[in-house]
Amino acid sequence: MSYLTLKKTIIEKNGSGFVQFNLVDTPAIPESSLQPDQIVIKILSAPINPSDIGPLFSPSHGGIGKFDGAEVSVDSNGRPITMLPIPGSYSSSLVGRAIRVGNEGAGRVIAAGKSHFAQSLKGKLVAYVGGGSYAQCVVVKAGSVLVHHDSTTPEEAASSFVNPFTALGMVKTMHAEKHTGIVHTAAASQLGQMLVKICLKDNIPLVNIVRSEHSVVLLKSIGAKHVLNTSAKTFQQDLLHALKESNATIAFDALGGGDLGFKILKGMEKAASSKGGPRNNYGSSTFKKLYIYGGLNAGQPLLLRPHAGMGGFSWGVQGFLMGVGAATITESDKKRVAQNIKTTFATKYAHMLTLESMLNPKRMKEYQTQKSNSKALVCPFGVTEALISPASRL
Repeated sequence: MSYLTLKKTIIEKNGSGFVQFNLVDTPAIPESSLQPDQIVIKILSAPINPSDIGPLFSPSHGGIGKFDGAEVSVDSNGRPITMLPIPGSYSSSLVGRAIRVGNEGAGRVIAAGKSHFAQSLKGKLVAYVGGGSYAQCVVVKAGSVLVHHDSTTPEEAASSFVNPFTALGMVKTMHAEKHTGIVHTAAASQLGQMLVKICLKDNIPLVNIVRSEHSVVLLKSIGAKHVLNTSAKTFQQDLLHALKESNATIAFDALGGGDLGFKILKGMEKAASSKGGPRNNYGSSTFKKLYIYGGLNAGQPLLLRPHAGMGGFSWGVQGFLMGVGAATITESDKKRVAQNIKTTFATKYAHMLTLESMLNPKRMKEYQTQKSNSKALVCPFGVTEALISPASRL
């Protein structure tokens, strides 16, 4: 028996480089060949997250929405092959190397190693993170998965790691670094909506920054107090007011480019100074932190002006990644996500894709855009009603 796997390979054709996508038959691993702590998951659902786009399309320009020159053909089994041109130079060491794609997914455990825990997972719906989820089966360590309740559907379980644990990690980092409120950009995303719900439940002040009035309405409809629209003429005043009221001194930025991070740090400095807190020769001594965790403004430089009202040097800028440092994933975190996957950590999908349709350039362009609330879900065995919860459909 074999299973289909989406394969990404860098190839050369007529002196030019291409990123090639095709579907290959992967032999099933006999249960007797598994390590004691390994399990085989039959993948029923896998989301396409913003964090999947770069690894999926690089080094082509597909990651920034350019699919000009795509070549489509079929293999001997009638399955699609799509090639995206690589502009400019690329490392020859990448040529011919197959790359697993897809960060997370969910499915049923169909085989297990000899350990008691691995065996106890057989037949259960689990979610995992770690790569290769755009496939019909994966082999992972039993201890790494999140076990879902029997009432949860594969679609509900699909996005159990990247967004939920990033949002939880933000809150845990805030506490660990002794801040008392959070600022979040691109806050109308699915992750942003989870963060709103977490902060409401945990009584944490949260300042949400969005780019449209539609997003303002959306977040306020789920209970968000501070929702600021960067396109509003009063944005700077609104930001300062929200920062004073929330006392937020840590920000998580999904844009990764432009000057919004600077505006947030500058606003934090003004808010701290207005409260009459401790000062040094350069401004407020209150420490402000800006974490970059996304690249929605890919290609734009991050613009900071340290001597233009940012508060001397009482600030820091750092990258943020799920599961790292204070954001380490614990078993308690897993249980919280499993218990609240239909509410706090619910994800809605606008598109359902098969492995084959993922290779269609038109569909590639659709799911690459990663617009708020337009997330795509990949169903390696096809879309069936058994996968789907009506509440999780847009």
